[in-house]
Amino acid sequence: MQTLLKQIEGFIEKEKLFSRCDRLVVGVSGGMDSVVLVHVLKYLDYQLELAHMNYGLRGAESERDEQFVRQLAEEWGLSLQVKRIDPALFSGEGNLQEIARKLRYDWFTELVQSGGFIVTAHHANDQAETILMNLLRGTGLNGIKGMQPKREQVCRPLLFAERAMLEAYATEKGLKWVEDSSNLTDKYNRNRIRHQVLPAITAMYPDSIRRIYLNSRNFQSLATYTELQVQRSLAKLIEQKGEEQWLPILKWKKTTGAAYLLFEWLHGVGFSAEQVEQAVDLMESQTGHTIQSGGYQLLKNRNWLILSRKAPAVNEWIVLEERSGTLEFPGGRLNWSGQKGEPGTLPTDPLIAMMDGSRLEFPLLLRKWKAGDYFYPLGMPKKKKIARFLTDIKLSRNQKDNTWVLESGKKICWVVGLRLDDRFKVKPSTQEVLRFQVSLPVSNGI
Repeated sequence: MQTLLKQIEGFIEKEKLFSRCDRLVVGVSGGMDSVVLVHVLKYLDYQLELAHMNYGLRGAESERDEQFVRQLAEEWGLSLQVKRIDPALFSGEGNLQEIARKLRYDWFTELVQSGGFIVTAHHANDQAETILMNLLRGTGLNGIKGMQPKREQVCRPLLFAERAMLEAYATEKGLKWVEDSSNLTDKYNRNRIRHQVLPAITAMYPDSIRRIYLNSRNFQSLATYTELQVQRSLAKLIEQKGEEQWLPILKWKKTTGAAYLLFEWLHGVGFSAEQVEQAVDLMESQTGHTIQSGGYQLLKNRNWLILSRKAPAVNEWIVLEERSGTLEFPGGRLNWSGQKGEPGTLPTDPLIAMMDGSRLEFPLLLRKWKAGDYFYPLGMPKKKKIARFLTDIKLSRNQKDNTWVLESGKKICWVVGLRLDDRFKVKPSTQEVLRFQVSLPVSNGI
């Protein structure tokens, strides 16, 4: 098996994974692939430390695995760190394998904070399983490129090697290992692909594992190139307005690769492949229709699709009892204070409202606007519904949803940050002026 050793060493050098001067923390489960990895790296004279996580999910078998790894480390003269996990952490919702993976990599990352690399025993069969799973999930190019030989501090020196090659090496060297019984069940999707799908594929195409691996390398190169082009195209296409991203529908339709750009834009914030297809239908729907995914919302607003974070539930009203003060509220930061005498030049900035103090009845009420609200826009003798006012100034639905009003004596005196009510304006006879100024959050900028 000198050939395999040379291939692994050549792969490490070609991919610039690590050097013999680097500290390597090798994740060891006790299974065949991780035992082979340790044996190979030790033979090639790399600086190794072993790390084993005991999840406690398989009772006596978990204890057996830990003891096996401890004996392995002792026999081979290698240092070992073991982390035991409370099985109760897996009692909630979520994919057990994903939770275990996160716990494992979080710990591995802690171990190399002071320097070094995390080394795992993923091989070509694991790569094929990952790519098939991602393809079926609809994860796009970034999914079907599979695992990379090196990503940040994680290195995979066996990624090119098929499992059969590792088994042959282990047999020739007389290596011992333990079998994880959970790998034999078809309870998990990955296991079904391993036990049912891949054998069916390799029966038709005996070299399919190798082919999938080689394609993954091409996809990785393509993904690197495509990501750069996508970001450039999206930067030209998307208009950033505060924390909202606005996509012009007509311009999108004329853009080369429009469908893929839409997928990359939305999938990056958690929209599924199916929801991306729904986004295409959303473009032809009426203004106000939305699609939601996780913490994001996609809104159709005239000739735009607007992507924004969903606002958390907030207190819909706040009482202002004093005639001066400062407060933080979901719509921004509000400062107000009074002054006697002539106000001087009145500001034209809609974020500042100068009001006749004699017209204000404290306490004031700061709240979200609601259907049926109306006011007398500054300079207009007739009242106007706020819903119509917000539409006329072409606010998006998200901006409308985040609009607040200031109320005095059941009369709206200010649509905050947008327009003062004419009934509360400062006149030559005004004796006291109250000045209100709002600093809107970035997401509410108009």
